[in-house]
Amino acid sequence: MTHDAPPINKAEAKVFVISAIALSATVANATFWFGVFGRIFFTHILHIWIAATAALLASFFIPRLETPLLKLPWHGRFLLALPTVWLVMAALMDVESYRPDSPATWALWLVTLASALLTFPYLLYVIILAMVPNIERLTNPKLLTALFGILIVMAGAGYVLGTHHDLFLTCDNFKTGGHDIPENCRAAG
Repeated sequence: MTHDAPPINKAEAKVFVISAIALSATVANATFWFGVFGRIFFTHILHIWIAATAALLASFFIPRLETPLLKLPWHGRFLLALPTVWLVMAALMDVESYRPDSPATWALWLVTLASALLTFPYLLYVIILAMVPNIERLTNPKLLTALFGILIVMAGAGYVLGTHHDLFLTCDNFKTGGHDIPENCRAAG
């Protein structure tokens, strides 16, 4: 007996393509800049905090209806609160205590890492539920696996493009775009 996945219908295919595009654009952007500079910028973390906090606050004003979007479980709300925990910890930490051997630095680093690694995927899930009509139709295991695979490929591609930016971007490209100029950029001309 084989367990073939059901055929893919038009609505499911549309949701799959929209999800792949939206998620890939977000993920590849962050990994590109990580590849260029070897660090995650505060603005990326700030965007996660803004979206997570807005989703968390909005969830308290919506009555519990029978849809996945509006039924945020307690652990979902906890994940959406993690970026705020990180922000409060960072604000309360004395700047002089930012030392590699400091327990406070390690605690902040762990909360930051947990905030990014745990909150971001869940936040994307909540955003997709809110933004993509009929996302609940994406139930085909092959498409779900393919979506996950596409995200991994695009994250890797963003990182590789970032680390090898000097092959196709010049210092002027960064300067004109209003970005810092990486040390290993290629001079124009």
